Amino acid sequence: MMFAVPAVLLTLALTMPVSDKMPTFDVRGSCQAATQQMTLDAGRQKLCLADEGSARAEVAKHWSSYPAGDRTRCAAEAQLNGLPSYVDLLECLTLAREAKAEDGQ
Repeated sequence: MMFAVPAVLLTLALTMPVSDKMPTFDVRGSCQAATQQMTLDAGRQKLCLADEGSARAEVAKHWSSYPAGDRTRCAAEAQLNGLPSYVDLLECLTLAREAKAEDGQ
């Protein structure tokens, strides 16, 4: 019985169309981690947040034009390491679009 509720929630989560709505990421952790890993000064974190904001705006502008499968896959990939990133999301969506264009799809 204890597993019934989580199983139902998981089933609902897997059946909901994730790709219809653009994901909302908290990118502060990603920028903080990147700044610390590269041993950069704290001012670089502001630049990282600005890059994330620009990428988010670009993704939002074109979100509905990306194929649903690409939106779902790229949204999942952009947060695989637990540090979500709109820059990663935009890069994934862009690469997927370019790959399809090269294939003539």
